[in-house]
Amino acid sequence: MTKLYDIAILGATPAGFAAAAYLASAGRDVVVLDGPRRPVESPLADWVPRDFFRAEDLPSGLSRKCRAKPFRRLRFHDATLQRSVKHSFRADAGHFVQTEDLAESLRKAATEAGAQVRRSRGHPAIRLCEDQVVLLATRQARSRLLIIAQDNPTEIISDLALPVRNVPRQQLVVAALDVPLEHDRHAESLGDELHIVEFPERSEMGLLFRTASAIHVRVVSHSAAPGSRAEELSELVGKLQTAEILPADMPLNKARGAVWHPPAGMALELESHVAKRCLLTGTAGGFADSISGQTLWPSVCAALLAGRVADEALDSDNVQDKLTDYKTSWRSALAERLRPPNTSLRMILPLLFVNKRILPKFTRALLFGEPL
Repeated sequence: MTKLYDIAILGATPAGFAAAAYLASAGRDVVVLDGPRRPVESPLADWVPRDFFRAEDLPSGLSRKCRAKPFRRLRFHDATLQRSVKHSFRADAGHFVQTEDLAESLRKAATEAGAQVRRSRGHPAIRLCEDQVVLLATRQARSRLLIIAQDNPTEIISDLALPVRNVPRQQLVVAALDVPLEHDRHAESLGDELHIVEFPERSEMGLLFRTASAIHVRVVSHSAAPGSRAEELSELVGKLQTAEILPADMPLNKARGAVWHPPAGMALELESHVAKRCLLTGTAGGFADSISGQTLWPSVCAALLAGRVADEALDSDNVQDKLTDYKTSWRSALAERLRPPNTSLRMILPLLFVNKRILPKFTRALLFGEPL
């Protein structure tokens, strides 16, 4: 007979493994299903704000184990790359990480706490029953509760027949490269700063930074206009090299590239993140920053909140009623940080170079979700 787990987690992502590590450490019998993923999260380098590694439910020493690199400054470049302004913090403002290193560190923490990880060659079919959840994939998995922590919310919502508000969804596309560091001069480029580049097309911006092993360059587009994001990324890299912001001899032939579609702001559009014996979290719940599309902080934070609620629900006489607490917990912790600014990038970015009062406000909005 197929084993009945306390909790199954769909998503071998940082969010999924964070929830698994928390629940397994709490003594729950947990299985993580690692199946194919849709391109909604960065498979390359990324950044997280300073409070990410301070979360009390994350494994201790996580920043060291995943080789996170702290930064204290943001530098903004105008579209011509001739002008720049910077904003500095006295303490760490955030960290640069390799997403795969973070996921692997969290996977180790989860398995060391007792969680099991299963691989599936296909997307599992989800069957929500009255007393359990059944995942039909390469191998069947049964559990008392299910946490879905990966994939495109639209697909998951359709599978579970959850309602969605009639609100236009933000179009967000990210194209990026990780270029390996091969020389000391490459490792010295960019400094310990998060660089933001204004684009002539005001609905787009560039981001670049250096991790412990690579230079990361990306284009974030809020536009639904046709065009190749890969071409825009290539053009940005060339301009940065001409302006001597990036090294001219970077080994671009060894770079890794990716394109993904973060579900920016979609968490606020869902009528509910709760189905029968099931919670939607991570990117499956639409937890992504509305300005940069950054998913690590909101998705992991939401997953830890889902883990807490699921843990309490397992001890409750009314499991389903207890699961509804998730709506209150995530909205209290995340709603304001996910809400898009009331002023568009088209208006804000050009002002950074002429209005000193806007610079710290936008920097804190970008990093910490503070209102403009």
